[in-house]
Amino acid sequence: MFNIIVCVKQVPSTETKFKIDTQTSLVDLKDIEWVINPYDEYALEEALRIKEKYGGKVIAISVGEEKVKTALKTSLAMGIDEVFHIKGEEKILDSQTSAYLTYQFILKQNLPFDLILCGIKGIDYDQGVFPISLATLLKIPFITAAIKIELDSDNKKVKVSSELENGIEILESSLPCLITCQKGLNEPRYPSLRLMMQASKKPIPTIEIGEISELPKFNFKINKMFLPPPRKAGKILEGEPKEVVKELIRLLKEEAKVL
Repeated sequence: MFNIIVCVKQVPSTETKFKIDTQTSLVDLKDIEWVINPYDEYALEEALRIKEKYGGKVIAISVGEEKVKTALKTSLAMGIDEVFHIKGEEKILDSQTSAYLTYQFILKQNLPFDLILCGIKGIDYDQGVFPISLATLLKIPFITAAIKIELDSDNKKVKVSSELENGIEILESSLPCLITCQKGLNEPRYPSLRLMMQASKKPIPTIEIGEISELPKFNFKINKMFLPPPRKAGKILEGEPKEVVKELIRLLKEEAKVL
């Protein structure tokens, strides 16, 4: 049996068209469709597969505002046993702060775990800071970018295949351990209608930040956000191939300056 904690984050849909709030110089969060971080779906699915094979319990934890309960409801609908909402203030919490609050919650609730599974990164800020920060606080080993997880229930060990830029790396670790999950690990299931109906009726235990800890003071602050400048319109060269090639070479040398 393995007890597993899955850390879940709610992020803007990848189809969102972002706007900058002129008053705050930050992203305007109004009228945004929020979804479970796609990489966290691989973590949820892997936790459920491990439970189905070995037995145990799966808990999902999410830090954030009231709207993250939607992500936790979806987690329940996928088959997660229990969920917890650490309610953040009505502002952006950085990854280190979220990791610290999750760490404090695990300690204070005395949650037993063999594995903690997270998405490799959140698609909003694209940092990958949260999992490593949490593992460091808990003083447990961590392995990133898993595309295959093999557990040894007798010796309480795990072997992980990680996909890197130059190939596959295979690492082994004792448990407990934190592993980050990425595309290729599995194919996340769709919540069943029955579980969705059950999940809609389940209360989500909510813990206020003040019940866990004071907010730590990390040296992280977003001062300003801005959209990248629009790309210049491309040029279409027409004419005889010989003349087009000459003009293309000239443009690459004189304008693009790549030759």
